[in-house]
Amino acid sequence: MASDPQLAEEQEHLDRTYAAYDALVAALSVSRRGRQGDAFTEEVLERMRLERLRAYTAASGPLYFGRIDRPGKETLYIGRHAVADEGNQLLVINWRAPAAEPFYAATTPDPRGVSRRRRLDIEDRAVRGFVDEHLRAGEEHLTEAIVEDITRQRVGEMRQIISTITPEQYALITEPPDGALVVQGGPGTGKTAVGLHRAAWLLYADPALARAGVLVVGPNRVFIAYIAQVLPSLGEQSVEQRPIEALVSGRPWTGEESVARATLLGSGRMATLLSRLLWEKVRPPDATTAIEVGRAEIELAPDAVAEVIAEARTRRTYDAGRQRFRDRLADRLVTQAVERSAAARRADPEAVASAVRQSRAYQRLAARSWPRQTPDALVASLFKNRRRLAVLADGLLAPEELDLLLSAPPRTGAATHGEFALLDEARALIDPELRRFGHVVIDEAQNLTAMELRMVVRRARRQSLTVLGDIAQRTAEAGLSTWETVLGEAGVDRLEVEELLVSYRVPDDFLRIASALVPGTAVPRGVRQAPWPAVAIRTGRIGAVAGELAVRMAADVGSVGVIVPAALHDDVAASVGPDATEAEDGLSSGINLLGLEAIKGLEFDAAVVLEPRRIRDERPGGGRGGLYTALTRSTRALAVVHAEPLPEELDASADLIAVPETGGATAWAAGRR
Repeated sequence: MASDPQLAEEQEHLDRTYAAYDALVAALSVSRRGRQGDAFTEEVLERMRLERLRAYTAASGPLYFGRIDRPGKETLYIGRHAVADEGNQLLVINWRAPAAEPFYAATTPDPRGVSRRRRLDIEDRAVRGFVDEHLRAGEEHLTEAIVEDITRQRVGEMRQIISTITPEQYALITEPPDGALVVQGGPGTGKTAVGLHRAAWLLYADPALARAGVLVVGPNRVFIAYIAQVLPSLGEQSVEQRPIEALVSGRPWTGEESVARATLLGSGRMATLLSRLLWEKVRPPDATTAIEVGRAEIELAPDAVAEVIAEARTRRTYDAGRQRFRDRLADRLVTQAVERSAAARRADPEAVASAVRQSRAYQRLAARSWPRQTPDALVASLFKNRRRLAVLADGLLAPEELDLLLSAPPRTGAATHGEFALLDEARALIDPELRRFGHVVIDEAQNLTAMELRMVVRRARRQSLTVLGDIAQRTAEAGLSTWETVLGEAGVDRLEVEELLVSYRVPDDFLRIASALVPGTAVPRGVRQAPWPAVAIRTGRIGAVAGELAVRMAADVGSVGVIVPAALHDDVAASVGPDATEAEDGLSSGINLLGLEAIKGLEFDAAVVLEPRRIRDERPGGGRGGLYTALTRSTRALAVVHAEPLPEELDASADLIAVPETGGATAWAAGRR
């Protein structure tokens, strides 16, 4: 291959491009301060220089990864950044530029003017090889490129996929950011990568978005650590990435909650009930109120106070309305005092207004008609006084749901996910102090309740959202039926649902095994078979056998996820040994020990799933959707270890092969196709 003239030609272009890139970085590394004479101009130019330097140097990977040949037009190289030589000739264009679209969007039926698409393997400033795709019927090399990427071992974090974005994914990445775009996709379809690359593409397409900000929200800290390097590798440092619990500061989160309670607290009906509880406190007095202002006694009838309340309620939040009410109430009293008292007419208007506001009668009337409220107190009112709740929840909650609310008041220490969502809702109703972003990407959204989704939606300006998830992976407590239903409860006005139907990363045989758990739900089609068939080992030594398999898989395959029910965690951790990394400590390229809450959105070279029946029954995070998720975390190898009988759906699978406990790891290793 070294003597291949095409390879030599590609190396020559690469050398020329790196020379231009090095010269550009060197020029950007020199400060221009003191050369413009104008301090403001110098500050602006300095910020621009540093921002451009950071964009060029913070990204990782080769400068480019592909090219397109177009008859009668110049060849275009596609990469992370635009790079030009001294003569201003473009050597590489940015993958997000409109001219790069044919590299991703061209297909055999619609070649977009492209005769050949070349994918380059570049490492350490050297061209190692390439794969050509001539856009003629019957030729397709995209799958080959993706599979080659899969064979590279996981290193504990997700990688960018700019070289292997499919036409279907590219169409979603470049969708206009109007309203909510829902990307429904099963395991391995690339929906997370689509969301992250969409954030990068939107920032490039609309520079103003960088000022408004982009937020990426994930299900937990493990997931955020897993995806954290994707956007920086694309040269985007400004995107905030947070687990959903970080949206609300204060008490720590805990997952301890029954399914019934979690489902109830997560229902969008709770937002309506909170609003009713809050505004029920705002009402005029039952009788006329007399207030003495100077020598004049002013009387305010309940109807007059009700008029002021109605005017003030046009404000969006409770506290803003309360302040307007107090101001307008004082104004009305001052006006009446001036009309009725010659002394008030002669007095300084500010003095009259001050006297009104300081009078005890005014303070009592204002406080009783529109009392001060705190978010914590409002949430607490959800869990007491059945008589009041029954009136306000009429048409919203059934009697047994009221019983459930009253049976478990909120904790004073750690709060559940549902309680935190209620607190955020209460803050939004009373006095929201939150940053709103120009666009928000929310991943693993299928496991969020309507109330949790409302936390995210209110942080997106004009509801500009990318929602990523898979209905088949929903857990029992999420309560999701359709995207339209749950996002409607979350307050989303407009949404478009698009589906990714092909899994490039999870083998088709693994998907077939898991699909039996979610009958009637669309499961993607895998493009390949796993190199090792999936095995099931029944044993009384769960931890020991799991440890043996994990060690063998780590040596032969790569990163391993050992997925364990909470009740077995300690025993398995002791058996797997000190070489295993706990998910809370970050993921490694070796053996990783994970519970159901931590596995969302993650991917490993191999997976060992322990006691699937317990996983199916575990709460929170389990159910059929939780087990489906556990069985689809691997790109290459899968083993199920169990002492209890397998769930019927798995026991009947022809793709899950039973092997004996003795020599189980050896039998698995010998089964490579």
